[in-house]
Amino acid sequence: SNYVYYANGNKASQEFLEEDVIDDPAIYPTPAALETLYTTSPYDPRVQRVVTRLWTK
Repeated sequence: SNYVYYANGNKASQEFLEEDVIDDPAIYPTPAALETLYTTSPYDPRVQRVVTRLWTK
């Protein structure tokens, strides 16, 4: 995480992280920011096929 500036899911490893990594809200979002996040539902297979074809082109 210190090298690539990417969040680490291992809570026990946080003691080894540099402060600028831990304090960066782009890497570890604040609780307020986490409350606004959401996931999207997967496309149905027909739509996914169209999306795949468009991205392939």
